[in-house]
Amino acid sequence: MDERILYPSFSGINTFLRAPYVTLDEIEEGDYVVSGVPYDVTIGTRPGPRYAPNAIREETKHFIYHLCAIDGEVVDVCTKKRMLAPPKEIVKDIGDIRVYPTDVMKTTEQVADTIEKIVEKGAFPVTLGGDHYIAYPVVKGFERGYKKRMGRDVKIGYLHIDSHMDMYDENDTWGKYYQGSPARRISELESFDLKHMVFVGLNGTTGAECYDYAVNGGASLYTIDDIRRDGVRAVMEKAIAAASEGCDVVYATIDIDILDQAYGCGTGSYVYGGITAVELLEIGSILGDTSCIGGIDMVEVSPPCDPTGSTNRLAASTLINFLKPRLFEFR
Repeated sequence: MDERILYPSFSGINTFLRAPYVTLDEIEEGDYVVSGVPYDVTIGTRPGPRYAPNAIREETKHFIYHLCAIDGEVVDVCTKKRMLAPPKEIVKDIGDIRVYPTDVMKTTEQVADTIEKIVEKGAFPVTLGGDHYIAYPVVKGFERGYKKRMGRDVKIGYLHIDSHMDMYDENDTWGKYYQGSPARRISELESFDLKHMVFVGLNGTTGAECYDYAVNGGASLYTIDDIRRDGVRAVMEKAIAAASEGCDVVYATIDIDILDQAYGCGTGSYVYGGITAVELLEIGSILGDTSCIGGIDMVEVSPPCDPTGSTNRLAASTLINFLKPRLFEFR
């Protein structure tokens, strides 16, 4: 074990879980590859997600230090499961993908090309946004890379965990490529069908045109009321089943603004009446136990909006919950 993993959590270089910082050429099949997309120029509310990739990385250092500084294992006092340290050495961090703040389409292609190379190598992309627009180029690259890896056309399911649908077609101010349109652009990709696009945690209002487009196309919509009535686990099980049926793989995107503002004020488009921190952590765990998930991102975290850093840590903890069953040994 690299002794630098034992440095105090307030020191050292920021990589996710203190993973090795590598180039694309060093990625191997089976790796979990973390990248950042510090891009928020399409955001229409409070800016700041450009600072999230490094903020989330920094919060993961606390977890890995606590785990590895203890000789042997830690116990989850709720589940009684024992987690052994260190983790499998299959997490790698390629740093931030280059972005072009005044050129949305150039940024789109740069991100898509990078994710394509990661997926083509047989690695699993974990992407840190950025505003929610970045999900479109990430998924675009994911589709291209997965096709190359499989050597054929594929069917991909899409799981959108968010208070908002992000299904607008075009906006007078922002055009077709912005924070409010990634799900619409993804629905137009060859490997996607609205019948396998699933939205979880919807809250508040949305445009009638984009709502009708999704519903008439067969998308599955689960609202915050569904979660309150049936519980997050029951809703997630139905959502995963709908997204994965007949598909080769499922891509999951998590927007931190699914949280109630009391639990996640560090975002631009915060809501009232959203899910709790505990429910978001459970979503991370449920996805982590789901074998059909082939890629994931965390978006819309805005560190300047939460001086305490609590939202950053919750985003990091959700991704760690997702990765735990894939990286650690339990007994």
